[in-house]
Amino acid sequence: MRRDADRFRRGSRNGTDRGVSETISFVLVFSLVIASVGTVYAVGVSELEATRDAERVENAQRAFDVLADNVRDVIEGAPSRGTEVKLADATVRSVDDARMNVTVDPAGEAPRFWEFSSSPLVYDAATGGEIRLSHGAVVRDSDRGGASVVRGPPLIVDDDRVHLTLLRQEHVGSAAIGGSQTVRIRTAGSRARRFYDADGVAHDVRVNVTTPYTDAWARQYESSGFDCTEASEPSANASGRISCSVSDVDRVTVVWIRVTTSFE
Repeated sequence: MRRDADRFRRGSRNGTDRGVSETISFVLVFSLVIASVGTVYAVGVSELEATRDAERVENAQRAFDVLADNVRDVIEGAPSRGTEVKLADATVRSVDDARMNVTVDPAGEAPRFWEFSSSPLVYDAATGGEIRLSHGAVVRDSDRGGASVVRGPPLIVDDDRVHLTLLRQEHVGSAAIGGSQTVRIRTAGSRARRFYDADGVAHDVRVNVTTPYTDAWARQYESSGFDCTEASEPSANASGRISCSVSDVDRVTVVWIRVTTSFE
């Protein structure tokens, strides 16, 4: 009888131990499954959000490319143009941090000089970085740093010709608009004025640009045949300045136009 009872107790303990082991195994496996699903979900959501944010910025750049096209239409005589920009948790604002002066120095004559300030339009992406329309060009600055001119200004440089369009941007009405709505940007222009047009004599042309993105603008003008130097570096609170020049140009044309922008 005692031996039978001992065998019964040992069997009960073995059964209990197996039950506990199976329960612990189940809990561990279940925990691993939940952790794996959570990791996959977190990584997947993060990648989807990054893809969405990148697409939003690309859409904004395309909209600013259209805006630059519309500015060129205004330069060529169109009374006004409208461009729609989807904000998607971003902000579009006007800033006053750009300036340009141009000197044309014909051989044997007095130099001509023009100077003006400009108010670029800036798209501030929700994830950082910006896209701006300045002097008729589109400049993109990523959230990782490093700006580039993705759409050049209305500038023509040939072997013996320089055609400069001095575009003064002015903004009227509300200076900024944000949220997730679609904003319409209205551009209108004055009549273009020809400040200078001469050929048959050697010209030296110098363009000074005040901008937060001196490196990007220097690369842009150098790609057009200018030699550029940085006169002052930009800082967190102030724009920098570059000076770009080209020499021995036979024909130089300088056209000036004022373009106003507003939000609708």
